[in-house]
Amino acid sequence: MHAILAIIKTCLKDKLFLAAGRAGRMEFWVFTLFAILIRIILFPLNMISHGAMLLGMVYAIINFVIFVAHYTALIRRLHDTNRSAVHVAPVFIGLLLIVGAVFSSIPMLVMAGEVLSVGGLIYVLVLAVLPGNKGSNNYGPEAPTYR
Repeated sequence: MHAILAIIKTCLKDKLFLAAGRAGRMEFWVFTLFAILIRIILFPLNMISHGAMLLGMVYAIINFVIFVAHYTALIRRLHDTNRSAVHVAPVFIGLLLIVGAVFSSIPMLVMAGEVLSVGGLIYVLVLAVLPGNKGSNNYGPEAPTYR
């Protein structure tokens, strides 16, 4: 339990805006589960607060902080496998294609964006499952271990 709290503190406080360095599998996946749980808990609260603008803003702020922390943890996880953040680019390019297609009414562009985003997401998740490099690599010393 202490390790879980230490990981959450590391991702939300110590390394919130820090993409440099490395994150081991345990750090990334524990924080991923935490991020999913927080969103599952907060989403219904956001839905029932229809007219309460303050609650909607609080939800948006919390969701943004969780997104940033999760994104930087993913980059550090890729660094642990000696890969750069460029591997996340297909996901974001696909999302940009979808947004652009919605505004320009081009259905094929939406489909291309969806394929690129989903394919990129699967690729990044596979990379996140791979073991990290032992010892130092291009992104720093070995990721810290939690016990």
